[in-house]
Amino acid sequence: MPQKVLAIFLIFFSFFLIITRVAKAADFDPSYLISDTELTDYNSLDQNDIQSFLNHRAGTLKNYLTVDKEGNFKTAVQTFFETSRQWMINPKYLLVLVQKEESLLDDPNPSQGQYDWATGYGCPDSGGCDDRWKGFYRQVNSAAAQTRYYMDHINEFSFQPGNTYTIDDKQVTIRNTSTAGLYNYTPHLHGNLNFWNLWNQYFGMKWPDGTLMQVDGQDKIYLIQDGKRREIASKAIFISRFDPNKIVTVDESDLDSYTEGVPIKYLNFSLLQNSAGDIFMIVDDGKRKFSDPALLVKMGFNEDDITKVPDSELALYADGADITQYSLYPAGILAQQTGTKNLFYLLSGEKRPILTPEILKANFTGLPIKKMTAIELDRFMPGNPVTLPDGWLVKTKKVNTIYVIADGKRLPIYSSAVFAKMKYDKKNIKIVSDDTLNVQPLGQIITGDW
Repeated sequence: MPQKVLAIFLIFFSFFLIITRVAKAADFDPSYLISDTELTDYNSLDQNDIQSFLNHRAGTLKNYLTVDKEGNFKTAVQTFFETSRQWMINPKYLLVLVQKEESLLDDPNPSQGQYDWATGYGCPDSGGCDDRWKGFYRQVNSAAAQTRYYMDHINEFSFQPGNTYTIDDKQVTIRNTSTAGLYNYTPHLHGNLNFWNLWNQYFGMKWPDGTLMQVDGQDKIYLIQDGKRREIASKAIFISRFDPNKIVTVDESDLDSYTEGVPIKYLNFSLLQNSAGDIFMIVDDGKRKFSDPALLVKMGFNEDDITKVPDSELALYADGADITQYSLYPAGILAQQTGTKNLFYLLSGEKRPILTPEILKANFTGLPIKKMTAIELDRFMPGNPVTLPDGWLVKTKKVNTIYVIADGKRLPIYSSAVFAKMKYDKKNIKIVSDDTLNVQPLGQIITGDW
């Protein structure tokens, strides 16, 4: 890549520490399928998180529209979110349930019957489904309500924690309420093994978003994102975007628990051209097509900045909005409102406030700041505040709790044993102000319940 373009791109990369978290689970233990904390963590995903999760699956729920009990239209995302909050049940559990019962996360062409009996509620294995519970919203809502009832009234049911049962010719001593509830919902080993495998495939997470992972004794470095391992293809890419001190050294079995993701081969904002001559800008994990090649010149690029790549490589990137003459700063800039200290990161028509100097330094060291009037800034849609980079370990001076930044949230680690088990290094902990810490909303506790 030409030195001019490389220099431009390196300015931006500290902000774009791409995301996700997943990890190897322990061996299947039929007596302990999921922790009570996990099953009832109804704040684990917001609506944007659920939409993002579904967007990465082959199934159709990302765009599915259903009807609630009152006849109001609801998206599948709203259905998962609202029912999980109403019954205080983890939306992750409901997502896994619709895959376990009807493969709705990954089936690209489901039947109406799969939607109508999405969670298997009122539809026993022996047959004879009850039409009172037919319909996607009713299925998800009823499953969430039933699971909450298990958690609150488990002594009313056949399977109870602390007791030993013969399940499919195997002796199982149930260790907690959540596991008892799962057996009451699906009273056999096969179905609960299926649930356990799916839970760990999607959410059995040991390391949070932004983790850099390397097998001891090997050269390759991976970024964990969306449940997959993405190889960082070159030293130049790694140096431009990541901190080598944050690499977590793992066993090969830990790495093998992830499926292979798209390698990170290009710098952010790279210009790639397909066989038809179309030109795209890579922005994170997406590609944005230039509607008119003449726009490249206006943005300061030239023909030497363009890399021709196989169509198969471009196909790996999700399609984003086209870059047109009306696109505002598709490669991003920093802006300060004149007459104030208000700072914003402007990208693709959105303005994201930068609320503290620590967040500015963490993401945008060396990036010039453009002065803009309030009227100019009003052209941009308001966005969420910029957060610390994913994967950072932070704490404040007065409190000993350590947090990992992941998906723009702060995930607390209260146990030194969990911190050590995750192979974090104390020298990477950064002391930040309360104001900086509080920009990141509180996320799920990292408990070590893997």
